[in-house]
Amino acid sequence: MKLNSIFRQWLAASVCITITILLLLTVVISWLVQRDFYRQGLDRLNERAATVEAAYRQLEQGHMTTGGFKKELKRIEQENKVQISIVGRKVKYLKQGLYEVGVHPDVKSWIVTVNEGNRVEKIAKFRKQDNEKMLIIGFPLQRDGQVIASAFIYSSVADAKQLAAPIRRSIWLVVLLCAGPLVVLLWYAARRFVRPIQRMSEAADKVAGGDFSSRVEVRGDDELARLGVSFNMMAERIERIEEQRRKLLMDIAHELRTPLTSIRGTLQALTDRILTESEQTEFVKLSLAELLRLNHLIDTLSELSAFEEHQIKYDMKVIDFAELCLQTAHQCTLKAEELGMRLETDSAIDSDAAKPVMLQGDPQRLRQVILNVIGNALDHNPAGTTVQVRLRTDARGMAVLAVADNGRGIAAEHIPRLFERLYKAESSRTSRGSGLGLTISRYIVQAHGGTIRAESTLGAGTVMIVELPLQRS
Repeated sequence: MKLNSIFRQWLAASVCITITILLLLTVVISWLVQRDFYRQGLDRLNERAATVEAAYRQLEQGHMTTGGFKKELKRIEQENKVQISIVGRKVKYLKQGLYEVGVHPDVKSWIVTVNEGNRVEKIAKFRKQDNEKMLIIGFPLQRDGQVIASAFIYSSVADAKQLAAPIRRSIWLVVLLCAGPLVVLLWYAARRFVRPIQRMSEAADKVAGGDFSSRVEVRGDDELARLGVSFNMMAERIERIEEQRRKLLMDIAHELRTPLTSIRGTLQALTDRILTESEQTEFVKLSLAELLRLNHLIDTLSELSAFEEHQIKYDMKVIDFAELCLQTAHQCTLKAEELGMRLETDSAIDSDAAKPVMLQGDPQRLRQVILNVIGNALDHNPAGTTVQVRLRTDARGMAVLAVADNGRGIAAEHIPRLFERLYKAESSRTSRGSGLGLTISRYIVQAHGGTIRAESTLGAGTVMIVELPLQRS
């Protein structure tokens, strides 16, 4: 299988970072090892310096001659591969009959420091013409508490480097031996890391190609797993939206087909001149009614689109919702009578004792909601049905409008979809209405911070419940 770009990038980045870390660790460890050997070298020089100091004390005490002291210095140099430099302080040192030994260091401040009775430890060039750095110990030679001379004992760092070289080589060898398995582990880790992303990419390509049923397998609970869950939810939502889109087109076609068929039949009859004058007038009226219904459907679809795009502006003000419910119910009374139904309002809104129910809202849009839920009950039930409009307030600070009927009811499987656009339960296919009113009502109620829902039992009627927050005092 050809590796994709993200796999190569992830692997290359991981390998580069790992190798860089290994190199840095190797360099740091090698440097620490080298410093440790330098420290050991300085410690050995301190031991040799102690030998020189002991010899000088013997010289001062008369237990060693000047020639013997010089021989001792030579022995120390030869046996330990070091060099010794003694810099006398004025004439006090020369009176002992001992001349200066070795060469002076180029850094005069070292001599000053030692002449003050202090010790010096340095890793530097003893003289500028030296080819490499030296391990240097400076210490005072004293008589009766006074510094007589500055002594320096030094050796090349090459010896310390030579001792550290095998260890440094071992470190590099271990790093090289570990690099191979680490690269293999990184390759495997990259495969495991990238594979879920590859699966999501393949699934996304399928969704882009129209296969909305494509899903990814989710394992674990890490960020990639949560990304997979989000992808599946997105794909499921897209699939549902696509299904709704196809159904919407079918429903629109269905809604348009009936009036267009009626109008076409009327026009055909008029063209064939088979209608009497009175029949022509009646058919034209029917066609005009169908055209008005088509125009209403188109206007409603346009309005729904504006709701879905959040382009609707609301004229919010404090209103008496009880009064609004009563006015709107009275507006629907004539329609109910024409359909052979009975529309009732409860005493909470239709009596002298009715109390105001104040809330913040757009009166025209809320009137539209009330008309929709009452109209829905009237449009989808047979003659003889009683529709009741009830209003109450509850302890949550909500106004609760309930529009109940004792009609045919709605099957449980249809209730969750009642607020989808153009959706009609099978029992309502031949009923009046476009199937958009409840969808628009849901948008209006949600914009007011409320909820709308349906409760129904097949054969026992339906209750539409609208809840809106009351005006805070």
